[in-house]
Amino acid sequence: MADSSQDLTGELPQFVRDVLGRPRPLTDEDRATEQALLELGVPADQARAAVAEGRVPLVLAQRVLGDEPRYDLQELSQRADVPAELLQRVRVASGLPLPDRYSDTDLRWARHLRALLQLLPVEAVVRSARARGTALSTVARSDLGVVRDEVLLPMRQAGADDLAVASGLAETARRLDEVARDVLTITYGLQLEHQLSTELAAMLTRTEDAEVELAVGFVDVVGWTSLSSRVDPSGLDDVLDAFEERVVDVTSPDRQVTVVKYLGDAAMLVAADPALLIGAMVELTTPVPELEDVPLRGGMAAGAALVREGDIYGPPVNRAARLTDLARPWSLLIDDDLHDVVPEELSPRRLRPVRLRGIGVRRPVAVRAR
Repeated sequence: MADSSQDLTGELPQFVRDVLGRPRPLTDEDRATEQALLELGVPADQARAAVAEGRVPLVLAQRVLGDEPRYDLQELSQRADVPAELLQRVRVASGLPLPDRYSDTDLRWARHLRALLQLLPVEAVVRSARARGTALSTVARSDLGVVRDEVLLPMRQAGADDLAVASGLAETARRLDEVARDVLTITYGLQLEHQLSTELAAMLTRTEDAEVELAVGFVDVVGWTSLSSRVDPSGLDDVLDAFEERVVDVTSPDRQVTVVKYLGDAAMLVAADPALLIGAMVELTTPVPELEDVPLRGGMAAGAALVREGDIYGPPVNRAARLTDLARPWSLLIDDDLHDVVPEELSPRRLRPVRLRGIGVRRPVAVRAR
C-alpha cells in the first residue's frame, strides 16, 4: 500500500520529519556555509550538523575558544594526578560537561583542582565548585546576552548571513575571553578583600558552631510579574538597574550589612546585629524619586542560620521570605521576636496575628521611619 501521508500532503510535516530524524534538504547557501566552516577548520560532521541545526555562529565561536581534545578521562586523571571519579564529581558540581575527550584547557583546570585539594577538604572543594559554577555560568550567559544585543542583533538587522554573524561572534568571543579572564581574576581579588572586611566574615571566623545567629532580610520590587507583562525588556532592565543601585547605595557605607545575593527583582541581606539590618531595610522601603513607579517592600527575621556555599539557609530565611510576600508597597514587616530591638528613631507597630504558610501563626511588626 502506498504511503497515504505522502499522497495527501506531498511532504511529511516538520514534526514527523523531526521524529524520523530526517535532515532538511540543504540549500546552495547552506552548502557554501558548510564549505566555509570546513576551510576554517571545523570538522566535517560538526560543520554539517551546525548548518542543519542553525548553530553556525556558535560552533565557530566554540572552535575559536576551545582546544583540540587530546585525552580520555583516564589520561586526564593520570596527568593531573587527580582520581577520575573526583574529576567527574567536581566537573558536575561546576556545571561542566563530561565529554569523551578532554583538551589541554581541561588539563590545566584539573591541575588547578589538584592544588585546591591540597588546601581544602574534598567536600569543601565540591561545595565551592558548585557555587563557582553557578556564578560563572550566570556571568557567561550575561556576557553572551550583551554580545547578542550589541553585536549580533545589529548584524542580523543589517542583513548579515550566518557566516558573517559567525565570524563576528567568534572574533568578539575571542577578544572577550582575553579581557574577561583578567577582569574576573581582578574582580575576584577585590571581592575576596571586601568579604574579608565584612562583619559576616568576622562572625564566621569567631564562632565554633556550624550555625550562627543572623538577621536576614529580603527586599523586592512590588508587582514585578504584572510589570513584566506591561513594560518592554529594556524598561525592565532600567528598573532592575535602579533597584540594584538603590540596594548598593544603602548597604555599601556600612560593612556590617551584607548583600548575600540578588534574585532578579529581589535581594537578600544579612547582618549580625538585627537593629542595623532593620535600619537598612527601613531605608530601602522608604519611597525615593528614582523608584517612584516601582515600590519596594521588605520582610525580616532573625535566628540560627547555616552559611554554605556563600548562601544562607534556615528558619529565619523562610520567615523573612514569607513576611516579604505579606508586606504592602513601601513597607517593612519584621518578625514579632524583633519588636524590642527596633531602633528608637523608628516607629514599630504590631499587626494582627497571621498564619504564614509552612511556619505557623506569627504577629508581624510594621516598621517605618518616624
